[in-house]
Amino acid sequence: MKFGLMTQVQMPLPWAEGAERQAYCDAIAQAVAGEAAGFGYYWITEQHFYREIGHCAAPDLLLTAIAQHTKTLRLGFGVILVPCHNPFYVAERVATVDILSNGRVEFGSGRGTSPYVVEGLGFDPAQGRDIGREAMDAIIRMFEHELFPGYKGKHFDLPARHVVPRPVQRPHPPLWIAASNLETWEHGGKQGVGVIGVTRNTPAETKPAVAAYREASRSSGDAGLLGRFRNEQTGVFAIGYCDKDDRVGREVGCAAARWYYGDNDAEINRFRFASARGGVKQIADKIACRNNDELIEDAMAIGGNPDTVCRQVEKWAAIGIDQMIFMLQAGNTKHEQVMRAIDLIGEKVIPRFAD
Repeated sequence: MKFGLMTQVQMPLPWAEGAERQAYCDAIAQAVAGEAAGFGYYWITEQHFYREIGHCAAPDLLLTAIAQHTKTLRLGFGVILVPCHNPFYVAERVATVDILSNGRVEFGSGRGTSPYVVEGLGFDPAQGRDIGREAMDAIIRMFEHELFPGYKGKHFDLPARHVVPRPVQRPHPPLWIAASNLETWEHGGKQGVGVIGVTRNTPAETKPAVAAYREASRSSGDAGLLGRFRNEQTGVFAIGYCDKDDRVGREVGCAAARWYYGDNDAEINRFRFASARGGVKQIADKIACRNNDELIEDAMAIGGNPDTVCRQVEKWAAIGIDQMIFMLQAGNTKHEQVMRAIDLIGEKVIPRFAD
């Protein structure tokens, strides 16, 4: 089992003067602490317009800042909203971060979590998957060829150009997609990419999807590959917390999960998870119908002392998950708490899962 951290730079109101600047400084400090504690990955989502919920509109810039303060931490785009950008722009930004991190980028692509975001950027969410596939086809060719030969499809007519800079990882960084919906897992297996799911679906609910991913990855030929090599890794990200006191860990972790999944007063909360099956209400109800101990038992929120957290990680490992991604900076959890949890997980949890 590998371990990662994830952030969306969440900032619940009220804000003090300079709060946004401090949140970015905190994100960098958490990444540095994560590397020191033994975490292997740091993932950042691309978010737009989500006041309070996600202030990371330019993940490439934040990952570059983190790269300058770390040496081994893998830096993950989790994910770039590829349909909302010119393919040249995406290839150039990913390659730049790969250079500045000396080849540590993980390239996750997605079509967008909400029409509120995608439409705000001037795109039709209904065309997201089709546009995204064309864009990724073009981007992979940009990485592969010193002189990009050009690309003509339904949505793009791109001229031949030298696309610079060139990524350190050849022919391209490892590819990933996000799987908010369970059926996306099989889709990822057919494309030969890594998949990052979410623990709002229990291990029991997710197990058939992981099995479908593995089967699709084994049985699919090279014709449907998104990249030039397979990335057969799986991960899930979980909202949570870890504390020496088991009850405190459960309470803080579950409070953060409830806030993240809809129990908050953020003015744009009603637009979140719009692309997920059932939408915001079903997701919020799924969390609300469980008490804290049930959320922990079902491994939907990660929380408790190190022993409890290890038992939860084991449940995800048992269904074939390769990477556990902790989203500790969520809801009203304070930076100081996040830093303590990172150290505790590094000391008491990660060593138990060493190869």
